[in-house]
Amino acid sequence: MAWGDFVMKTDPDLLTGYNIANFDLWYLINRALALELDAFTYLGRIKTKQTKITETTTTTRAFGTRENKRVDIPGRVIFDMYAVIDRNYKLTSYKLDHVSEHFLNERKDDVHYTEIATLQDGSDDDRARLGAYCLQDAWLPLKLLKKLMCLYNYVEMARVTGVPIQYLVTRGQQIKALSQISRKALSEGYLVPTFESVKTDEKYSGALVIDPKTGFYKVPIATLDFNSLYPSIMMAHNLCYTTLLHPDDIGRYRLVKDRDYAVTPSGHAFVCKSKQAGLLPTILQELLAARKQAKADLKKETDPFKRAVLDGRQLALKLSANSVYGFTGAQKGYLPCLQIASTVTAIGQAMIKQTKETVEGIYTVKNGYKYDAEVVYGDTDSVMIKFGDYSLEEAMKLGREAAAIVTKKFVDPINLEFEKAYYPYLLIAKKRYAGRLYTNPDKHDKIDTKGIEIVRRDKCKLVQDTLRKVLNYLFDKDLDAVIKYVHEVESKLRLNDIDLKDLTLTKQWSKPDYPTPQVHVVLAKKMNSRDPTLNFGVGDRIPYVIKAGTKSNFFF
Repeated sequence: MAWGDFVMKTDPDLLTGYNIANFDLWYLINRALALELDAFTYLGRIKTKQTKITETTTTTRAFGTRENKRVDIPGRVIFDMYAVIDRNYKLTSYKLDHVSEHFLNERKDDVHYTEIATLQDGSDDDRARLGAYCLQDAWLPLKLLKKLMCLYNYVEMARVTGVPIQYLVTRGQQIKALSQISRKALSEGYLVPTFESVKTDEKYSGALVIDPKTGFYKVPIATLDFNSLYPSIMMAHNLCYTTLLHPDDIGRYRLVKDRDYAVTPSGHAFVCKSKQAGLLPTILQELLAARKQAKADLKKETDPFKRAVLDGRQLALKLSANSVYGFTGAQKGYLPCLQIASTVTAIGQAMIKQTKETVEGIYTVKNGYKYDAEVVYGDTDSVMIKFGDYSLEEAMKLGREAAAIVTKKFVDPINLEFEKAYYPYLLIAKKRYAGRLYTNPDKHDKIDTKGIEIVRRDKCKLVQDTLRKVLNYLFDKDLDAVIKYVHEVESKLRLNDIDLKDLTLTKQWSKPDYPTPQVHVVLAKKMNSRDPTLNFGVGDRIPYVIKAGTKSNFFF
């Protein structure tokens, strides 16, 4: 009751903690009701409405069921840092002690929930340990909120999309796009239909991936990226629910091809912008214009607080613009329209192909250049080009020149930019590469990786750290150091001289049944049989270590 009085007295806009929606608040409310402390449940700002559990979903588990709860306190935002971090970051473990060590470099003195009653009934020192644990449990999430500055991003995202902050924590991407469309439709005099999702086998091809020419490149690789590719395509070609033409419409309204409408590579027809501007392109234009302004203001701003707000705003605007295409292609969504989604990807594929042909057609020995340019890889909205054995500065200059030439071949506002160069560059396979990244020729920014073990959650810290150091040696062209270092790690592993936490993996038990046995699921079931109170099941992340040299022996 004292805690409830404290909440009412301080009157916070926001409550934060770690997994509070699914446990702490849910427990407090139900415990208060069990004790007939009905007044406790009036924690909100609307006195006629009780604090309550607004949504409960049941997950089937191997040893019973588990409820996933959502608590509603009217007038207060439940900003659960567990949900925020789980949504936005890829970590090997999501326990608060690991998360705080990762982001804050602070190790929490963890207490397992089975110890709580024993410590409470124990000595003064036992209760002191429990008290310190509870204090950390409340203080660390607040420090995480401040350190990650995620609240700025969520507030700005809420402003941009027009949805409550609570939705951004508990719901998916589609509600944000629907909110923006509804808001714009209202101002333009449209009605948004209620659409009932119907299961369909209709599919469309995704982004084009140019087959990688794998290898280790000791010459600079220039990377050209289409700026906001899918939003730009939708704006350039006026793709929208409101501009999509049915074949009968063309004759009925006596529309003339290329004057009144255009047929896209996917075979669908859309009204030209000069005839009628679409709703989605208008929304995207406003979002990107606002982002451009926010980025310009960010460059001039010196106040740290205002910079954080502006950075949160430009990120929110970027994410909102990028989510519109996905909204149209979600078959189980609110307003799926595969004609739009398939048109966007078809145009994107044609653009990547045209970029490759243009670059390889212009930058040739025949045209007076020292080398024949070669696109070594391309994926969705970017191409990676080997111009030849040029200096880094020369390769970056050629990249900017090529980007300007290609941009002129497309409809405004489509824009191809030179973004960065890799030197050296290791291309392993599709969506798997690493390189020393340069945005200016004087000094590299960082080692950039994609798809390899450094950034994969299914690899332990030892593998990630080892590979990171190997790449540094490799990019310094010191192969002897690579071999020596790998042997040192192998020797430590054989001598059991590696910290166990560096070998620990965490994997989510994501569904009731798997086609083949999964290490973490088999382990969880064994642990449950030894101690049923653990009750591991679907939805949980299971930490485990695989014993070297075998796939069948493992331990917790």
